[in-house]
Amino acid sequence: MRGRGRMGWLAAVGVAAVTSVVVACVPPPTDEAATPVGDDLVRLNEVQFLGTHNSYNTAPSLGLINALTVGAGIFPELEGSDLDPAQLNYTHRPLPDQLASGLRTFELDLFADPTGGRFARPLAAQLLNEPYPTGVDEPGIKVLHIQEINYRSTCPTLIACLGQLRTFSDAHPEHLPIIVNLELKEDVLPSPFDVTPIQQFDAEQLVGLEDEIRSVLGDRLITPDEVRGDAPDLVTAVTTTGWPSIADTRGRFLLFLDNDGPVQDRYLDLHPNLEGALVFTSGGLGEPHGGLLKLNDPGDGSGIRGLVEQGFMVRTRADADVVNPSTAQRAGALASGAQVVHTDFPRGEPKFGTGYVVEFPTRVQARCSPVLPVGSACQPAALVEPRP
Repeated sequence: MRGRGRMGWLAAVGVAAVTSVVVACVPPPTDEAATPVGDDLVRLNEVQFLGTHNSYNTAPSLGLINALTVGAGIFPELEGSDLDPAQLNYTHRPLPDQLASGLRTFELDLFADPTGGRFARPLAAQLLNEPYPTGVDEPGIKVLHIQEINYRSTCPTLIACLGQLRTFSDAHPEHLPIIVNLELKEDVLPSPFDVTPIQQFDAEQLVGLEDEIRSVLGDRLITPDEVRGDAPDLVTAVTTTGWPSIADTRGRFLLFLDNDGPVQDRYLDLHPNLEGALVFTSGGLGEPHGGLLKLNDPGDGSGIRGLVEQGFMVRTRADADVVNPSTAQRAGALASGAQVVHTDFPRGEPKFGTGYVVEFPTRVQARCSPVLPVGSACQPAALVEPRP
């Protein structure tokens, strides 16, 4: 790819057309109780939540998908990569619609933009004469999937995304806790797409991240300090005292970093032992801060099950292929007891006529975990939300 000009095959495809997505309307059940019962006896880690992967995502235009498809024929290495057009061609509903459908966990991909305008003129939009994204000129963290290519978002800034969640929360104060996975992105794209300088999430940018979170959700956060309590670290706390109850976490938010490696290390440098941190980490398997863990491939579910049985919270994925989603992966994820299960196929979002969906038969997409401690009091009545 490096030897070809940026104006080559991508520009030759032509003018873009906008991808449309048909959303099915699935009526919620009408026979559920409207008042929760027993939620003070159910801990956060005893509940399994369904939500979306890349929750903000709007598919690239048809023109860009076609351009990338032509490119995939020239450069076979694109297939299966982050630039595989087949894996980019999906759209999720705006966050308010997802919340209305009962989803309570989401994923946001974040890019630092301290000076503003960094992602205002994506390469693909320039070459294909497409509209530039709006709402991205001011300084602040941006929400998108892949710079230059998959940059369309239903809420292009972190403040906007969190604001939509907060608006829902204010209108439905007894909602189940909302869990948000934040993936801090620093990767530079291969040539010829490596045109936008990427700002690392260094200490200054991590402070900025927390400032933005605090400005919207500061009084509603479930923090590592709260869960740790008097224990020496999070692992000790979650495997002994345990997580807070559903009653204590209604109307609130738990955020965690998707990252391990250098980004996580920088955050821990800022908050050793996660003291004073606003968000949890997810890459700390075997580490004192690792009370919440990311294991995206559930396998048959047995590995995650062992962690859940010890008191850990786990995020996994029910699917990782938007063209050929795996029913075996879905089964493993749901059976594992992982509390946070993300999918690209939630109820009400048909894609490609696959018939594949990940859903619970309840109004709110949460259920008692299939992996519960002995003596658990979790019952469906504890997880309902008052009807609007």
